[in-house]
Amino acid sequence: MTLVMMSTTAVPVLMSLHSVTTSSAARNAQTVWWAFVLAYLIVWLSFASVASSLQLAIAELNLFDAHNGLNKSLSGGLLITAGLYQFSSIKQRCQSECVAPMQFFFRHWRDGVAGGFKMGLRHGMTCVGCCWALMLLAFVGGLSNIWFMVLSAAVMAIEKFPVIGRRITLPLGVLITIWGVAVLASLFTGGDIAQSHIHP
Repeated sequence: MTLVMMSTTAVPVLMSLHSVTTSSAARNAQTVWWAFVLAYLIVWLSFASVASSLQLAIAELNLFDAHNGLNKSLSGGLLITAGLYQFSSIKQRCQSECVAPMQFFFRHWRDGVAGGFKMGLRHGMTCVGCCWALMLLAFVGGLSNIWFMVLSAAVMAIEKFPVIGRRITLPLGVLITIWGVAVLASLFTGGDIAQSHIHP
């Protein structure tokens, strides 16, 4: 899940860093790139480990439905949380750095292996801060639903576009929040608004 969904975030920043290091005359330019990649992977693998642990805990508690998605009450809560997070200042700050990787490097550049590692940690945490809530929606869509993950990855990729990204963040938050409210409302109305419509 993490590999598929993080690729849309990782590729632009790694390409930008590659452009910077290949045009640099410094001897250690390539080592900066590799140090950045190592730190970046550490951050994302840590997130993947936390998500996997969460998955195991949910499975132990028997909170998944027949489609490997969360039950309605947890799905609704997670949807509302992810939707409201789109409006948070943390989301806005993280997104600002993610949509402009070149500006990130101009602002936070550090030389040497240690500098590359620090930049990788910083940008990795920034990207996780931008995407974690949307990525956890895979628990709602169903962990076996590849189409939901592809759709989520596409949405996160669009959010990284400098012009379009900022325009969809808040409307997306509204839609996700409404979806969550509808899922919770279905618990009281006896309807089936939950997740069945997103499974192929």
